[in-house]
Amino acid sequence: MKHIRYKFLVDDDVIKHYNIRIPVQIGYYVGIYLNDPDGWSKHGYSFEPVEHREKVLIRLSMPNTIKKICGFSENLSCAELGGRFMYLNADRWFHGASASKLDLDDYRQYMISHEIGHILGHEHKKCPCKNCPAPIMMQQTKGIGQCSPNISV
Repeated sequence: MKHIRYKFLVDDDVIKHYNIRIPVQIGYYVGIYLNDPDGWSKHGYSFEPVEHREKVLIRLSMPNTIKKICGFSENLSCAELGGRFMYLNADRWFHGASASKLDLDDYRQYMISHEIGHILGHEHKKCPCKNCPAPIMMQQTKGIGQCSPNISV
């Protein structure tokens, strides 16, 4: 099993904008989503939250921060392909993406699984066939085409 140490932070402007009183609660959910049995753990990965010497740094950030760092003009999250930095879009975290056809909890699972997939070296995929489950590495935030909604890896 490949063990990955990660640190999770909520940016100050997110805390203020969304009036977050206990940011560690969001980190708790991030850990649950990372270690979901239908996620990357079934491919031999485990994830451990740490305060120091992390391999991956995950930040919940405002869209303008992500645009500045990642260069995206769209309201997306981003992560370095094979890298160590992941930026989760706070607006998506709190509101989801209707084009994904996922409820908010499932969308958050997708969001975490998709972005950690980039960290693990996986690139985007397209819908393979009509009614097939949308691949986790498909940009489901933008829509799922003829695929069916899916959060499994």
